Amino acid sequence: MVHVGPPAPLGNHSSPHFNISHITEKLQTIIYENRLDYFYNPTRLQALIAKLTTIDFLTLSQQWNISQSLVPDLCSLALYDIVFYVDDSGSMVFEENGERIDDLKFILGKAAQVATLFDDDGVQIRFMNSDVYGEGIRTAEHVQNLVQSIRFSGMTPLGTFFKAKVLDPIVVGPAMSGSLSKPVLAVIVTDGEPTREPHDTLRTVITEAKQQLGLTPGGTGSLAIQIGQVGTDLRAQMFLAELDNDPVIGNMIDCTSNYEMESAEIASHGHELSPELWLLKLCVGAIDRSYDDAD
Repeated sequence: MVHVGPPAPLGNHSSPHFNISHITEKLQTIIYENRLDYFYNPTRLQALIAKLTTIDFLTLSQQWNISQSLVPDLCSLALYDIVFYVDDSGSMVFEENGERIDDLKFILGKAAQVATLFDDDGVQIRFMNSDVYGEGIRTAEHVQNLVQSIRFSGMTPLGTFFKAKVLDPIVVGPAMSGSLSKPVLAVIVTDGEPTREPHDTLRTVITEAKQQLGLTPGGTGSLAIQIGQVGTDLRAQMFLAELDNDPVIGNMIDCTSNYEMESAEIASHGHELSPELWLLKLCVGAIDRSYDDAD
């Protein structure tokens, strides 16, 4: 389970000592590596950078318990619309004394809070089994209320509904019609491997989406997929590792094991992983190659 202290309040005043050139360089690198030129011409990029200058970066680094040198990494989220696709199967609440739900709230709450700094629209949340959904989620309180309205039950048809609820309506459809204005970062939060569908369904639907996006003006850069594991299911970890290393879609996916597993791996090399650094990796691993390559 992830344990963190209360967040620091986040002001709206820019930090005069923070070098905005570091953030500009990071955004330019992400745009180049992920082929986002279709979405970000120089004029639009400058407008985004101007918006970022209003953020209190010092407080942001304190709130996330990360060094200021890592803040540009967090700011790369500003390039994307963020959609969470959440596993609401029964195992999420029945296994590990419900701690998986607590971790889920932590992930969604922190991500919604930081996304709102960059985009007034907040984040979107879709649930695998439930038809309840969240639009414009901006605060941890919004997340709490939304998650509490969900009845966690049923199996894990992960790929089937990822296509139906995220890929087709939010990414591929708009991209093919020319109405996709920003690339999408889809964050899948799950605790187990799929059930009630063929084992390779998730891989298949992502492969199909990649092929379809390759025919659109924004190309395959229109979509990045981050998969975060909650819980300690080893079979789930192996399933996610297969996707991360897949020769066809692995370059648009990053998978992050749960905090305890990642922390133990880091500790074995003599280092310490804070919950906030783990969450930073979960948020940006799919869009920043330096994080994915470090796995």
